Amino acid sequence: MKKTLVFLLLIAIVLVACGPAKPSGPVTINFWSWVPHLEDQVAEWNAAHPDIQVNYQNAGAGNAEYTKLNTALQANSDIPDVVQIEYQFLPSYIAQGVLLDLTKYGANSVKSQFVPWTWTQVSQGKAVYAYPQDAGPMVMFCNNAILQKYNIAIPTTWDQFSSAAAALHQADPKVYLSNFTADQGWFFGMLWASGAQPFIVNGKNITINFTSSEAMRVATLWGTLIKSGNLSPIDTYTNDWNTAIGNGTIACWQAGAWGTYISGYGPDFSGKWQVYLMPQWTAGGAVNGNYGGSTDAVMKASAHPKEAAAFAQWLNTDAKATLELTNPDKAALFPVTQATLSNTQWSDVKYDYWSGQAIHQVMAQAAQQINPNYGWSPFTSFVYSTYADDLTKVRAGSMTFEDLMKDLQAKCVSYAKDQGFTVTGP
Repeated sequence: MKKTLVFLLLIAIVLVACGPAKPSGPVTINFWSWVPHLEDQVAEWNAAHPDIQVNYQNAGAGNAEYTKLNTALQANSDIPDVVQIEYQFLPSYIAQGVLLDLTKYGANSVKSQFVPWTWTQVSQGKAVYAYPQDAGPMVMFCNNAILQKYNIAIPTTWDQFSSAAAALHQADPKVYLSNFTADQGWFFGMLWASGAQPFIVNGKNITINFTSSEAMRVATLWGTLIKSGNLSPIDTYTNDWNTAIGNGTIACWQAGAWGTYISGYGPDFSGKWQVYLMPQWTAGGAVNGNYGGSTDAVMKASAHPKEAAAFAQWLNTDAKATLELTNPDKAALFPVTQATLSNTQWSDVKYDYWSGQAIHQVMAQAAQQINPNYGWSPFTSFVYSTYADDLTKVRAGSMTFEDLMKDLQAKCVSYAKDQGFTVTGP
């Protein structure tokens, strides 16, 4: 009897020491994204990590994915482990408290690998809530054949831009230097490049400032240009705009680095277009904004946070994976790691359409100039819809652009207070 008791006691000691039995089979991570061909990198991870398998799902681009994610969060069911979120919407999910703080899983150990401003975008306080995935540093695409025909120099300041717009349209009333892009991301990229800080967020405390001199000068510039008639009235991303870019009646476009796709609209101007740094508010300045880009975040609800964080970090820091994601025939992402930005396999590629220019070198320079002191609100959807509604009035002539900024200020302050934020601002 004593032997039996001793034997059972030994078994109990062993079980306690060893802990519960580990589950059999690999851990499965669910990953939502809309990046084209990202399944290639997922397959590489899965082949190298048999114990952590990633199940990739394209949950729809942008708002389509956010709608599905919000539904999952409300139901507390089918929440992905890792999810793609654009920079401007990340604070909304941080405010909800649904994202994992990645500092617990070694995020800061790779901080130096990223362009500094991108790390600011995914951080709040000492916490890091995502890994930067890609970006859209703003650059200016110009058709040199049109500008040279009318002796128009590439504008390097916004004053020169305004003068060039007037001179070109006067020289040929059918031709315009550029057009106004109504997309909210474009305008907020312009605010970013001007040094404006519309939002500073720290938990439930928020500073809102759309009426600073840096913000108002952007409104005044574009409001004046719209009234002048020296901008094309055609809306960006429409078929008419595609045609205008292709036939040379719009000579320049300010956009994220991803805007190279316009090369498909004007084959007759192959070898005439080039990429330039954005005009500056001060001659000789080097301040830029961003238009586009996403992150990969880990949801707090993940049952496998360590494994999910490991995958998210690998996807956005592995030298092979990040270079592959720049492939223009596949994902075509603009890199945000210093290693890939300086990799000659990416930086030194020259393109016949872009006058044989190594356009990535200009874009990499633009990426390094982006102002790190820029944040988004926890309610970007409200900000964007309010801006869009007021912009309709500006373009109809019933509201000035300056008044738009004042109205946006007042409505955002009111909305933030209604959402429980403590608000400061002018």
